[in-house]
Amino acid sequence: MIDKKALDIALENNSLILVQKCLHARNLHLYRHSILTAEIAWDIVVGSNKDFGFSATQAYMAGMLHDVGKLFVQDRILDKRHPLTEREWEVMENHPAWGHDYVQGTIFEPYGDVILHHHKLPDGSGYPKGLAAELLDDRVRLIAAADKIAAFIEDRPYRRRISHQALINREVRAVAELYFDGEKKEAIIDTVNGAITVERWTSLCKEQTGVCR
Repeated sequence: MIDKKALDIALENNSLILVQKCLHARNLHLYRHSILTAEIAWDIVVGSNKDFGFSATQAYMAGMLHDVGKLFVQDRILDKRHPLTEREWEVMENHPAWGHDYVQGTIFEPYGDVILHHHKLPDGSGYPKGLAAELLDDRVRLIAAADKIAAFIEDRPYRRRISHQALINREVRAVAELYFDGEKKEAIIDTVNGAITVERWTSLCKEQTGVCR
């Protein structure tokens, strides 16, 4: 059940296998979304040749871990095909804090701030509420961007993935501009659109109902 890149990275940090097995056992959609986010983050670091504060391996690890707090969210919420209720959103919005707490005292603790902040936006909105936007360093912004890109190129419980190339290009640019400017923004746009054009992540995007909310 472990993808090849994870096995390669596991030669350096074999605990990644345990993370993937844990995610896979908990929820297949969560597992697939985490792999896709990790792949996108890896490719941005490698393909852009820019410094995002992560090595490619670290970016992959952060992508795998970003939604680990969803281990504590019920399947009826993760897999719901209709809009979440207000109460369900309250539960969902806890997952970054739950993930942050989950990795404390482990070798994954250095990723805790990325896990906690990946749903915060540069304008201060997003969740958890009360976190300062200035805490979004390039590592957090990279994983947040990869997470959003994964969300619109994968199938989700309530809609099919975006498949029209012009719409994909527009969404990629919007995400890149949300988190970065200058050369990093353009590098992300070029890297992601290039990967999508050659269908680099196609096998990860098909036949799944991703759960990144």
